[in-house]
Amino acid sequence: MVIRILTRTKALGGLLFGLAATFGFVRTAPAQTTDRPNIVLMFPDNLGWGEVGAYGSVRGVPTPNIDSIAAQGIRLDNFNVEFSCTVSRAALLTGRYAIRTGATQPTGITLWEVTLADALHSIGYATALFGKWHLGGSNWIQHRTPIDQGFEEWFGIPNTSNEAQWTASPSLNPNPADTSYIWEQVSGGEPHKVKVFDLESRRTLDRESALKGVDFMERTVKAGKSFFLYYPITQVHFPTLAHPDFAGKTGAGDIGDAMADVDYNVGIILGALRRLGIERNTMVFWCTDNGPEGRRPWRGAGGPWRGFYNSVMEGGIRTPCVIRWPARIPRGQTSNEVVSEMDFFPTIAAAVGAEQIVPKDRPVDGINLLPFLEGRRKTSGRESILYFTGSQIRAVKWRDWKFHYAFMPEPRVTEPPLMRLFNLRSDPREETDLKDVNPWAIGLFNKLVQDFDASVGRFPNVPATARDPYRPGPGT
Repeated sequence: MVIRILTRTKALGGLLFGLAATFGFVRTAPAQTTDRPNIVLMFPDNLGWGEVGAYGSVRGVPTPNIDSIAAQGIRLDNFNVEFSCTVSRAALLTGRYAIRTGATQPTGITLWEVTLADALHSIGYATALFGKWHLGGSNWIQHRTPIDQGFEEWFGIPNTSNEAQWTASPSLNPNPADTSYIWEQVSGGEPHKVKVFDLESRRTLDRESALKGVDFMERTVKAGKSFFLYYPITQVHFPTLAHPDFAGKTGAGDIGDAMADVDYNVGIILGALRRLGIERNTMVFWCTDNGPEGRRPWRGAGGPWRGFYNSVMEGGIRTPCVIRWPARIPRGQTSNEVVSEMDFFPTIAAAVGAEQIVPKDRPVDGINLLPFLEGRRKTSGRESILYFTGSQIRAVKWRDWKFHYAFMPEPRVTEPPLMRLFNLRSDPREETDLKDVNPWAIGLFNKLVQDFDASVGRFPNVPATARDPYRPGPGT
Protein backbone atom coordinates (compact mmCIF):
# COMPACT_ATOMS: atom_id res chain seq x y z
CA MET A 1 0.00 0.00 0.00
CA VAL A 2 1.19 3.47 -0.74
CA ILE A 3 2.20 5.39 2.35
CA ARG A 4 0.07 8.48 2.23
CA ILE A 5 1.96 11.70 2.57
CA LEU A 6 -0.66 14.27 3.43
CA THR A 7 0.67 17.78 2.96
CA ARG A 8 -0.97 21.23 3.61
CA THR A 9 0.45 22.32 -0.30
CA LYS A 10 -4.07 40.21 -24.54
CA ALA A 11 -4.42 40.24 -27.92
CA LEU A 12 -1.19 40.62 -29.83
CA GLY A 13 1.06 40.65 -26.84
CA GLY A 14 -0.52 37.51 -25.50
CA LEU A 15 -0.40 35.79 -28.85
CA LEU A 16 3.26 36.61 -29.32
CA PHE A 17 4.03 35.19 -25.90
CA GLY A 18 2.24 31.98 -26.72
CA LEU A 19 3.98 31.62 -30.06
CA ALA A 20 7.33 32.14 -28.38
CA ALA A 21 6.51 29.49 -25.81
CA THR A 22 5.13 27.09 -28.40
CA PHE A 23 8.02 27.32 -30.84
CA GLY A 24 10.81 27.72 -28.35
CA PHE A 25 11.96 31.30 -29.11
CA VAL A 26 13.27 31.71 -25.58
CA ARG A 27 16.37 30.71 -23.67
CA THR A 28 16.57 27.05 -22.77
CA ALA A 29 17.03 26.03 -19.15
CA PRO A 30 19.26 23.14 -18.06
CA ALA A 31 17.62 19.74 -18.36
CA GLN A 32 16.71 17.71 -15.28
CA THR A 33 19.16 15.31 -13.77
CA THR A 34 16.52 12.68 -12.92
CA ASP A 35 15.84 9.75 -15.26
CA ARG A 36 12.22 9.35 -14.24
CA PRO A 37 9.78 10.88 -16.72
CA ASN A 38 7.75 13.95 -15.96
CA ILE A 39 3.98 13.58 -16.17
CA VAL A 40 1.71 16.29 -17.62
CA LEU A 41 -2.00 15.54 -17.46
CA MET A 42 -4.32 18.07 -19.16
CA PHE A 43 -8.00 17.45 -18.54
CA PRO A 44 -10.56 19.81 -20.17
CA ASP A 45 -14.15 19.88 -19.00
CA ASN A 46 -17.25 18.70 -20.96
CA LEU A 47 -15.49 18.61 -24.31
CA GLY A 48 -16.60 16.15 -26.96
CA TRP A 49 -15.05 14.58 -30.05
CA GLY A 50 -16.52 17.14 -32.42
CA GLU A 51 -14.44 20.03 -31.11
CA VAL A 52 -10.94 18.65 -31.80
CA GLY A 53 -9.15 18.83 -35.13
CA ALA A 54 -7.58 15.38 -34.83
CA TYR A 55 -11.08 13.98 -34.35
CA GLY A 56 -12.67 15.88 -37.26
CA SER A 57 -13.63 19.22 -35.72
CA VAL A 58 -17.16 20.15 -36.82
CA ARG A 59 -16.67 23.90 -36.24
CA GLY A 60 -13.50 24.21 -38.28
CA VAL A 61 -11.55 25.79 -35.43
CA PRO A 62 -7.92 24.67 -35.72
CA THR A 63 -6.43 22.89 -32.71
CA PRO A 64 -2.82 22.43 -33.86
CA ASN A 65 -1.30 22.01 -30.41
CA ILE A 66 -3.68 19.29 -29.32
CA ASP A 67 -3.37 17.63 -32.73
CA SER A 68 0.42 17.65 -32.40
CA ILE A 69 0.19 15.40 -29.34
CA ALA A 70 -1.70 12.85 -31.42
CA ALA A 71 0.75 13.16 -34.32
CA GLN A 72 3.72 12.68 -32.00
CA GLY A 73 2.15 9.78 -30.12
CA ILE A 74 -1.22 8.04 -30.14
CA ARG A 75 -4.85 9.02 -30.68
CA LEU A 76 -7.29 6.84 -28.82
CA ASP A 77 -10.69 6.45 -30.49
CA ASN A 78 -12.32 4.37 -27.76
CA PHE A 79 -11.33 6.25 -24.61
CA ASN A 80 -13.94 6.01 -21.88
CA VAL A 81 -14.75 8.13 -18.84
CA GLU A 82 -17.50 8.37 -16.24
CA PHE A 83 -20.70 10.28 -16.84
CA SER A 84 -20.16 13.46 -14.81
CA CYS A 85 -17.45 15.78 -13.52
CA THR A 86 -16.79 14.60 -9.97
CA VAL A 87 -17.01 10.88 -10.61
CA SER A 88 -14.80 11.19 -13.69
CA ARG A 89 -12.10 12.98 -11.69
CA ALA A 90 -12.33 10.41 -8.93
CA ALA A 91 -11.83 7.55 -11.40
CA LEU A 92 -8.97 9.36 -13.13
CA LEU A 93 -6.99 10.07 -9.99
CA THR A 94 -7.62 6.82 -8.10
CA GLY A 95 -7.70 4.23 -10.92
CA ARG A 96 -10.99 2.96 -9.44
CA TYR A 97 -14.63 3.09 -10.46
CA ALA A 98 -15.99 6.17 -8.74
CA ILE A 99 -18.73 4.09 -7.10
CA ARG A 100 -16.02 2.30 -5.16
CA THR A 101 -14.72 5.58 -3.75
CA GLY A 102 -18.08 6.92 -2.63
CA ALA A 103 -17.52 9.94 -4.85
CA THR A 104 -20.48 12.24 -5.30
CA GLN A 105 -20.60 15.93 -6.11
CA PRO A 106 -21.74 16.92 -2.59
CA THR A 107 -19.08 14.86 -0.80
CA GLY A 108 -16.07 14.27 -3.05
CA ILE A 109 -13.70 11.49 -1.95
CA THR A 110 -12.30 10.56 1.42
CA LEU A 111 -8.66 11.01 2.39
CA TRP A 112 -8.38 7.22 2.54
CA GLU A 113 -8.28 7.17 -1.26
CA VAL A 114 -4.80 7.09 -2.74
CA THR A 115 -4.60 9.57 -5.60
CA LEU A 116 -2.09 9.60 -8.41
CA ALA A 117 -0.60 12.68 -6.77
CA ASP A 118 -0.26 10.84 -3.45
CA ALA A 119 1.48 7.96 -5.15
CA LEU A 120 3.92 10.03 -7.19
CA HIS A 121 4.69 12.33 -4.27
CA SER A 122 5.57 9.29 -2.18
CA ILE A 123 8.48 8.54 -4.54
CA GLY A 124 9.82 12.09 -4.68
CA TYR A 125 7.80 13.73 -7.46
CA ALA A 126 6.90 17.40 -7.21
CA THR A 127 3.14 17.66 -7.63
CA ALA A 128 0.86 20.56 -8.53
CA LEU A 129 -2.70 21.19 -9.65
CA PHE A 130 -3.69 24.37 -11.50
CA GLY A 131 -7.36 24.58 -12.46
CA LYS A 132 -10.52 22.76 -11.36
CA TRP A 133 -10.54 20.39 -8.37
CA HIS A 134 -14.16 19.24 -7.73
CA LEU A 135 -13.26 16.30 -5.49
CA GLY A 136 -13.61 17.88 -2.07
CA GLY A 137 -17.37 18.18 -1.83
CA SER A 138 -19.35 21.05 -0.40
CA ASN A 139 -17.15 21.12 2.71
CA TRP A 140 -13.88 20.90 0.78
CA ILE A 141 -12.18 23.56 2.86
CA GLN A 142 -12.20 21.19 5.85
CA HIS A 143 -9.23 19.08 4.78
CA ARG A 144 -10.43 17.88 1.38
CA THR A 145 -8.38 20.27 -0.74
CA PRO A 146 -5.88 19.13 -3.39
CA ILE A 147 -3.13 19.68 -0.80
CA ASP A 148 -4.74 17.03 1.37
CA GLN A 149 -4.70 14.60 -1.57
CA GLY A 150 -1.02 14.63 -2.51
CA PHE A 151 -0.56 17.93 -4.32
CA GLU A 152 2.04 20.40 -3.05
CA GLU A 153 0.65 23.42 -4.90
CA TRP A 154 -2.84 24.39 -5.98
CA PHE A 155 -4.41 27.39 -7.73
CA GLY A 156 -7.92 27.36 -9.09
CA ILE A 157 -11.52 26.66 -8.22
CA PRO A 158 -12.64 24.09 -5.65
CA ASN A 159 -15.72 23.02 -7.53
CA THR A 160 -17.03 23.96 -10.95
CA SER A 161 -17.25 26.70 -13.58
CA ASN A 162 -20.96 27.52 -13.39
CA GLU A 163 -20.33 28.96 -9.93
CA ALA A 164 -18.85 31.98 -11.73
CA GLN A 165 -22.47 32.92 -12.39
CA TRP A 166 -23.31 33.15 -8.70
CA THR A 167 -21.62 36.53 -8.37
CA ALA A 168 -24.44 38.04 -10.41
CA SER A 169 -26.38 37.84 -7.14
CA PRO A 170 -26.57 40.99 -4.96
CA SER A 171 -24.02 39.66 -2.46
CA LEU A 172 -21.59 36.79 -2.02
CA ASN A 173 -22.13 34.06 0.50
CA PRO A 174 -19.95 34.89 3.53
CA ASN A 175 -19.30 31.20 4.25
CA PRO A 176 -15.49 30.70 4.23
CA ALA A 177 -15.95 27.66 1.96
CA ASP A 178 -17.72 29.82 -0.64
CA THR A 179 -16.82 28.68 -4.11
CA SER A 180 -17.36 31.98 -5.90
CA TYR A 181 -13.65 32.62 -5.53
CA ILE A 182 -10.40 31.45 -7.03
CA TRP A 183 -8.27 29.94 -4.31
CA GLU A 184 -4.61 29.15 -3.76
CA GLN A 185 -2.79 26.87 -1.36
CA VAL A 186 0.66 25.36 -0.88
CA SER A 187 1.92 22.54 1.26
CA GLY A 188 1.98 23.56 4.90
CA GLY A 189 -0.41 26.46 4.46
CA GLU A 190 -4.12 27.09 4.59
CA PRO A 191 -6.22 27.78 1.46
CA HIS A 192 -6.75 31.48 0.82
CA LYS A 193 -8.90 33.46 -1.57
CA VAL A 194 -7.09 35.04 -4.53
CA LYS A 195 -9.98 36.85 -6.17
CA VAL A 196 -13.65 36.62 -6.97
CA PHE A 197 -14.59 33.94 -9.47
CA ASP A 198 -17.00 35.78 -11.75
CA LEU A 199 -17.71 35.93 -15.48
CA GLU A 200 -14.61 38.05 -16.08
CA SER A 201 -12.16 35.85 -14.19
CA ARG A 202 -13.86 32.77 -15.65
CA ARG A 203 -12.46 33.91 -19.02
CA THR A 204 -8.87 34.16 -17.78
CA LEU A 205 -8.57 31.31 -15.26
CA ASP A 206 -7.23 28.72 -17.69
CA ARG A 207 -4.55 31.07 -19.02
CA GLU A 208 -3.45 31.95 -15.49
CA SER A 209 -3.37 28.27 -14.61
CA ALA A 210 -1.25 27.40 -17.65
CA LEU A 211 1.27 30.12 -16.80
CA LYS A 212 1.42 28.93 -13.21
CA GLY A 213 2.03 25.47 -14.57
CA VAL A 214 4.98 26.75 -16.59
CA ASP A 215 6.40 28.47 -13.53
CA PHE A 216 6.04 25.23 -11.56
CA MET A 217 7.84 23.25 -14.25
CA GLU A 218 10.65 25.80 -14.45
CA ARG A 219 11.23 25.71 -10.71
CA THR A 220 11.09 21.93 -10.55
CA VAL A 221 13.48 21.44 -13.46
CA LYS A 222 15.92 23.87 -11.88
CA ALA A 223 15.76 21.78 -8.70
CA GLY A 224 16.51 18.63 -10.69
CA LYS A 225 13.27 16.87 -9.76
CA SER A 226 10.67 15.01 -11.77
CA PHE A 227 7.18 16.45 -11.63
CA PHE A 228 3.51 15.66 -11.98
CA LEU A 229 1.59 18.63 -13.41
CA TYR A 230 -2.17 18.19 -13.37
CA TYR A 231 -3.86 20.91 -15.45
CA PRO A 232 -7.64 20.37 -15.20
CA ILE A 233 -8.83 22.98 -17.70
CA THR A 234 -12.17 24.62 -16.89
CA GLN A 235 -13.27 25.06 -20.53
CA VAL A 236 -15.59 24.31 -22.21
CA HIS A 237 -17.97 23.83 -19.28
CA PHE A 238 -20.73 26.44 -19.15
CA PRO A 239 -20.59 29.41 -19.00
CA THR A 240 -18.36 28.89 -22.03
CA LEU A 241 -16.65 32.27 -22.18
CA ALA A 242 -13.23 32.47 -23.82
CA HIS A 243 -10.21 34.57 -22.89
CA PRO A 244 -10.44 38.14 -24.29
CA ASP A 245 -7.72 37.21 -26.80
CA PHE A 246 -10.17 34.83 -28.48
CA ALA A 247 -13.67 36.05 -27.59
CA GLY A 248 -15.56 36.66 -30.85
CA LYS A 249 -12.50 35.83 -32.96
CA THR A 250 -13.20 32.43 -34.54
CA GLY A 251 -16.67 33.04 -36.02
CA ALA A 252 -17.70 29.71 -34.52
CA GLY A 253 -19.48 31.00 -31.44
CA ASP A 254 -18.51 30.79 -27.81
CA ILE A 255 -17.47 27.16 -27.96
CA GLY A 256 -15.32 27.77 -31.04
CA ASP A 257 -13.65 30.69 -29.30
CA ALA A 258 -13.14 28.59 -26.18
CA MET A 259 -11.57 25.80 -28.21
CA ALA A 260 -9.07 28.24 -29.72
CA ASP A 261 -8.33 29.36 -26.16
CA VAL A 262 -7.89 25.78 -24.94
CA ASP A 263 -5.52 24.92 -27.75
CA TYR A 264 -3.48 28.08 -27.20
CA ASN A 265 -3.06 27.25 -23.53
CA VAL A 266 -2.03 23.70 -24.40
CA GLY A 267 0.60 25.31 -26.64
CA ILE A 268 1.94 27.28 -23.69
CA ILE A 269 2.52 24.04 -21.76
CA LEU A 270 4.03 22.18 -24.72
CA GLY A 271 6.25 25.10 -25.62
CA ALA A 272 7.60 25.21 -22.10
CA LEU A 273 8.50 21.52 -22.22
CA ARG A 274 10.48 22.14 -25.39
CA ARG A 275 12.18 25.23 -24.04
CA LEU A 276 13.16 23.46 -20.84
CA GLY A 277 14.75 20.61 -22.74
CA ILE A 278 12.48 17.97 -21.18
CA GLU A 279 10.07 17.27 -24.04
CA ARG A 280 11.50 13.86 -24.87
CA ASN A 281 11.21 12.46 -21.37
CA THR A 282 7.82 13.89 -20.48
CA MET A 283 4.66 11.83 -20.76
CA VAL A 284 1.82 14.12 -21.91
CA PHE A 285 -1.83 13.19 -21.61
CA TRP A 286 -4.63 15.35 -23.05
CA CYS A 287 -8.09 13.95 -22.52
CA THR A 288 -11.48 15.19 -21.40
CA ASP A 289 -13.61 14.33 -18.39
CA ASN A 290 -17.00 14.01 -20.09
CA GLY A 291 -18.66 14.32 -23.45
CA PRO A 292 -20.04 17.54 -24.89
CA GLU A 293 -21.73 20.28 -22.94
CA GLY A 294 -25.50 19.98 -23.35
CA ARG A 295 -26.81 23.35 -22.21
CA ARG A 296 -27.79 25.94 -24.78
CA PRO A 297 -26.38 28.31 -25.96
CA TRP A 298 -23.19 26.35 -25.21
CA ARG A 299 -24.20 23.00 -26.69
CA GLY A 300 -21.16 21.01 -27.73
CA ALA A 301 -20.56 18.37 -30.40
CA GLY A 302 -19.84 14.69 -29.82
CA GLY A 303 -18.71 13.92 -33.36
CA PRO A 304 -20.32 10.66 -34.56
CA TRP A 305 -21.57 9.76 -31.10
CA ARG A 306 -25.04 10.39 -29.72
CA GLY A 307 -25.62 12.06 -26.37
CA PHE A 308 -24.12 14.54 -23.95
CA TYR A 309 -22.41 14.43 -20.62
CA ASN A 310 -24.55 13.33 -17.67
CA SER A 311 -25.62 10.32 -19.71
CA VAL A 312 -23.86 7.06 -20.56
CA MET A 313 -24.57 7.35 -24.27
CA GLU A 314 -21.32 7.16 -26.23
CA GLY A 315 -21.36 10.93 -26.68
CA GLY A 316 -21.30 11.30 -22.92
CA ILE A 317 -18.60 8.79 -22.03
CA ARG A 318 -16.40 8.36 -25.16
CA THR A 319 -14.13 11.37 -25.27
CA PRO A 320 -10.99 12.51 -27.12
CA CYS A 321 -7.67 11.36 -25.71
CA VAL A 322 -4.17 11.84 -27.11
CA ILE A 323 -0.93 10.76 -25.45
CA ARG A 324 2.72 11.26 -26.29
CA TRP A 325 6.07 10.30 -24.76
CA PRO A 326 8.70 10.76 -27.46
CA ALA A 327 11.25 8.64 -25.63
CA ARG A 328 9.01 5.58 -25.49
CA ILE A 329 5.72 5.84 -27.43
CA PRO A 330 5.96 5.50 -31.25
CA ARG A 331 4.48 8.43 -33.12
CA GLY A 332 1.50 8.47 -35.49
CA GLN A 333 -0.60 5.76 -33.86
CA THR A 334 -4.40 5.54 -33.91
CA SER A 335 -6.30 2.87 -32.04
CA ASN A 336 -9.89 1.77 -31.42
CA GLU A 337 -8.90 -0.42 -28.49
CA VAL A 338 -11.04 0.02 -25.39
CA VAL A 339 -9.26 2.23 -22.85
CA SER A 340 -10.43 3.80 -19.61
CA GLU A 341 -9.30 6.86 -17.71
CA MET A 342 -8.77 4.48 -14.77
CA ASP A 343 -5.89 2.92 -16.70
CA PHE A 344 -3.71 5.99 -16.31
CA PHE A 345 -2.74 5.30 -12.70
CA PRO A 346 -1.15 1.86 -13.23
CA THR A 347 0.24 2.94 -16.60
CA ILE A 348 2.02 5.92 -15.08
CA ALA A 349 3.25 3.76 -12.21
CA ALA A 350 4.83 1.39 -14.72
CA ALA A 351 6.23 4.28 -16.76
CA VAL A 352 8.04 5.74 -13.74
CA GLY A 353 9.35 2.31 -12.74
CA ALA A 354 7.40 2.15 -9.49
CA GLU A 355 4.49 -0.25 -9.84
CA GLN A 356 4.51 -0.61 -6.07
CA ILE A 357 2.79 2.77 -5.74
CA VAL A 358 -0.46 1.22 -6.97
CA PRO A 359 -2.48 0.31 -3.84
CA LYS A 360 -2.77 -3.39 -3.09
CA ASP A 361 -5.31 -3.22 -0.26
CA ARG A 362 -8.33 -2.32 -2.42
CA PRO A 363 -9.62 -3.01 -5.93
CA VAL A 364 -7.86 -0.95 -8.58
CA ASP A 365 -9.80 -1.22 -11.82
CA GLY A 366 -7.21 0.36 -14.09
CA ILE A 367 -4.77 -1.75 -16.08
CA ASN A 368 -1.23 -1.05 -17.26
CA LEU A 369 -1.36 0.23 -20.85
CA LEU A 370 2.35 0.83 -21.23
CA PRO A 371 3.15 -2.26 -23.34
CA PHE A 372 0.26 -1.31 -25.65
CA LEU A 373 1.29 2.35 -25.91
CA GLU A 374 4.86 1.37 -26.64
CA GLY A 375 3.78 -1.05 -29.37
CA ARG A 376 4.94 -4.17 -27.48
CA ARG A 377 1.36 -5.44 -27.20
CA LYS A 378 -1.28 -5.27 -29.93
CA THR A 379 -4.24 -4.87 -27.60
CA SER A 380 -4.93 -2.51 -24.74
CA GLY A 381 -5.53 -5.45 -22.45
CA ARG A 382 -9.02 -4.20 -21.64
CA GLU A 383 -12.23 -5.62 -23.12
CA SER A 384 -14.97 -4.17 -20.94
CA ILE A 385 -16.09 -1.17 -18.90
CA LEU A 386 -19.08 -0.64 -16.61
CA TYR A 387 -21.03 2.61 -16.57
CA PHE A 388 -22.91 3.89 -13.56
CA THR A 389 -25.07 6.89 -12.77
CA GLY A 390 -25.10 7.34 -9.04
CA SER A 391 -25.28 3.84 -7.59
CA GLN A 392 -27.14 2.30 -10.56
CA ILE A 393 -25.52 0.21 -13.26
CA ARG A 394 -26.66 1.79 -16.54
CA ALA A 395 -24.66 0.06 -19.25
CA VAL A 396 -21.69 -2.19 -19.95
CA LYS A 397 -19.33 -2.10 -22.91
CA TRP A 398 -17.64 -5.27 -24.13
CA ARG A 399 -15.45 -5.05 -27.22
CA ASP A 400 -17.67 -3.49 -29.95
CA TRP A 401 -20.88 -4.21 -28.06
CA LYS A 402 -22.76 -2.15 -25.50
CA PHE A 403 -25.64 -3.34 -23.38
CA HIS A 404 -27.93 -0.81 -21.68
CA TYR A 405 -29.72 -1.93 -18.54
CA ALA A 406 -31.54 1.40 -18.27
CA PHE A 407 -31.48 3.23 -21.61
CA MET A 408 -31.14 6.98 -21.00
CA PRO A 409 -30.69 8.87 -24.30
CA GLU A 410 -30.76 12.25 -22.56
CA PRO A 411 -29.60 13.10 -19.05
CA ARG A 412 -32.14 11.93 -16.46
CA VAL A 413 -34.55 10.72 -19.19
CA THR A 414 -35.06 6.97 -19.52
CA GLU A 415 -36.84 5.49 -22.51
CA PRO A 416 -38.46 2.06 -22.83
CA PRO A 417 -37.52 -0.54 -23.61
CA LEU A 418 -34.84 -0.02 -20.98
CA MET A 419 -32.69 -3.01 -21.92
CA ARG A 420 -31.04 -2.53 -25.33
CA LEU A 421 -28.02 -3.92 -27.14
CA PHE A 422 -26.00 -2.07 -29.77
CA ASN A 423 -23.02 -2.87 -31.94
CA LEU A 424 -21.03 0.35 -31.82
CA ARG A 425 -19.01 -0.31 -34.97
CA SER A 426 -22.08 -0.71 -37.20
CA ASP A 427 -24.36 1.58 -35.15
CA PRO A 428 -22.28 4.33 -33.49
CA ARG A 429 -25.37 6.38 -32.65
CA GLU A 430 -26.96 3.59 -30.63
CA GLU A 431 -30.22 3.50 -32.60
CA THR A 432 -30.86 -0.14 -33.56
CA ASP A 433 -31.53 -2.53 -30.69
CA LEU A 434 -30.07 -5.98 -31.45
CA LYS A 435 -30.92 -7.63 -28.15
CA ASP A 436 -33.58 -9.97 -29.49
CA VAL A 437 -31.37 -11.40 -32.23
CA ASN A 438 -28.34 -11.86 -29.97
CA PRO A 439 -29.58 -13.97 -27.04
CA TRP A 440 -26.01 -14.69 -25.93
CA ALA A 441 -25.46 -11.11 -24.89
CA ILE A 442 -27.41 -10.80 -21.69
CA GLY A 443 -25.57 -13.69 -20.09
CA LEU A 444 -22.18 -12.26 -20.99
CA PHE A 445 -23.00 -8.77 -19.73
CA ASN A 446 -24.66 -10.10 -16.58
CA LYS A 447 -21.47 -12.02 -15.82
CA LEU A 448 -19.41 -8.84 -16.06
CA VAL A 449 -21.74 -7.14 -13.61
CA GLN A 450 -21.73 -10.15 -11.31
CA ASP A 451 -17.93 -10.19 -11.25
CA PHE A 452 -17.94 -6.54 -10.20
CA ASP A 453 -20.56 -7.23 -7.54
CA ALA A 454 -18.45 -10.10 -6.20
CA SER A 455 -15.48 -7.76 -5.79
CA VAL A 456 -17.72 -5.34 -3.90
CA GLY A 457 -18.66 -8.20 -1.62
CA ARG A 458 -14.99 -8.69 -0.77
CA PHE A 459 -14.16 -4.99 -0.69
CA PRO A 460 -17.27 -2.93 0.12
CA ASN A 461 -17.61 0.44 -1.56
CA VAL A 462 -16.81 3.51 0.48
CA PRO A 463 -20.15 4.98 1.58
CA ALA A 464 -20.93 8.31 -0.03
CA THR A 465 -21.50 9.71 3.44
CA ALA A 466 -18.14 8.54 4.83
CA ARG A 467 -16.24 11.06 6.91
CA ASP A 468 -12.53 11.41 7.52
CA PRO A 469 -10.71 9.65 8.95
CA TYR A 470 -12.23 6.69 7.10
CA ARG A 471 -11.02 3.13 7.38
CA PRO A 472 -12.73 0.14 5.77
CA GLY A 473 -14.23 -2.40 8.10
CA PRO A 474 -17.45 -3.67 9.66
CA GLY A 475 -20.20 -1.10 9.56
CA THR A 476 -18.41 1.19 7.11
